[in-house]
Amino acid sequence: MKWFGKDAILSAIDPDQAIAAISWAFQDHSSGKVQAIATGHLRFDQPPGDVHVKGAHVDGRPLFAVKVASSFYDNPRRNLPWSTGLMVVFDGHTGVPLGVLSDEGALTDLRTAIAGAIAAKLIAPSHPRRLGVVGAGTQAALQARWIARALGVEAVAIWARDAQKAAALAQTLSTEGVAATAVDDLAVLCRDADLIVTTTPARSPLLGLEVLRPGLRIIAVGADSAGKRELAPELVGAVDLLLVDSRAQCAACGDSAHVTPAPRMVEIGEVLGAGDPPKLPPEATAIADLTGLGAQDAAIAELAWRELTRS
Repeated sequence: MKWFGKDAILSAIDPDQAIAAISWAFQDHSSGKVQAIATGHLRFDQPPGDVHVKGAHVDGRPLFAVKVASSFYDNPRRNLPWSTGLMVVFDGHTGVPLGVLSDEGALTDLRTAIAGAIAAKLIAPSHPRRLGVVGAGTQAALQARWIARALGVEAVAIWARDAQKAAALAQTLSTEGVAATAVDDLAVLCRDADLIVTTTPARSPLLGLEVLRPGLRIIAVGADSAGKRELAPELVGAVDLLLVDSRAQCAACGDSAHVTPAPRMVEIGEVLGAGDPPKLPPEATAIADLTGLGAQDAAIAELAWRELTRS
C-alpha cells in the first residue's frame, strides 16, 4: 500500500476542486447515491476527547474511504495538536486497500471548513460585511478563512471562553490579511455580525433565544456527536429556515436534535441540486446545522488520492 503524509496531501489539493467535490458530496448524499457506515463515536472524559469513525462509498465512484479522526482538547498542553487521524482508501471494484492518507485530521478539518463556506453562501445576507466566529480552535480559524474567502467579508470578530486564544487567533488572521479582532462579549458579537459561525465542542448551549433578531444567520458546526450542543433548541426552532447536511444525522446528534416538535429541515444537497439557492428577505432568520457527512470524507479522500497518484 502507498502512504502519504499531511504536507504532501494538502499540497496536492486545489481549493476550487475541493469546493466542487464537497458540493457534489452534499448532492450525492441527498439524492441517495451514498452508502455510509453508521458513524462510530468514542467519548472520553478524562482527558476530554472524541473519536469519530466514518466511511462511505458514492455509487459509481472508483474508490471508497474509511476515516478515523480524533479530537483531544487538552493536547495543546502536551505540545500536541488537538486533532489528528487518518483515512484508508480502498478500490471500489475489488475492496483492496490502496493506501493510507496520514493527514493528521487535516482532510476532516478541510472538508468541514469548505462545508461551512458552502452553507454560508446559501444563507448569508447580500453583501455581508461582518463575520462573527464563536470559538478559537483549528476549525474557528479555518471557517474564518474559508467563509471570508467565499463571501468577501470585510471584518471578522472572534469570541472564545479563553480570551487569550481569541486574541491570538485574531492576530494570526490579521497577519494573513483578514481584518480580525477579538471581542469579550458574545452578545455584542451576535448583535453586530451579519453571519455567525459556531465551532466549539460545547455540551450546553452558548447561544439562546436572546440572540434572535431579524436577519440572524448562523452556521453551527460544533455539535457533531451526541451530547454536544451549541444552540438552544428554542433558538433553532424559531428560525425561518433550517438547513442541514443530513436530516437523519441532525435529528440524532446536531443542534436540531433537541428541538420539540421536530423542525422542518431542508438538506443542503437538495438546495444545491435544485440549482436555485433560497432567496431570503433581509429580515429572515436561518441556521445551517452541520454534522459532517461520510460522503464528504470519501470525496476529499478521492480528490487527494487522485492528485497524489497522478502519473
